[in-house]
Amino acid sequence: MKKYTSTLFILLLLFAGHAHASSLRFDNTLINEGKPASLLLIHLGEPLNKTTSDVCTSHNRQGDCREWRTNEIWFYRYNDLNYTIHISDGVIDKIEWSRF
Repeated sequence: MKKYTSTLFILLLLFAGHAHASSLRFDNTLINEGKPASLLLIHLGEPLNKTTSDVCTSHNRQGDCREWRTNEIWFYRYNDLNYTIHISDGVIDKIEWSRF
């Protein structure tokens, strides 16, 4: 049973279409979560596509927004992989990759 579970787990990892990556290496520079998004622009240039949204992060008692944050999602293609990078206020929040 243990061998079957291990084999199933390995197969699931192999066929997973989307994975979380905590860091990337471009031109001998480590880019990871918490670093400024400007590093992506320096080493990879402008993203293929970019979406931007303003999100309320704090409300007052009346329900009005007191604080806004700009969230962006940048898409890159590098080394035959697709990267989706979530950016909040100019800082990298999450890096994901997929083969498709």
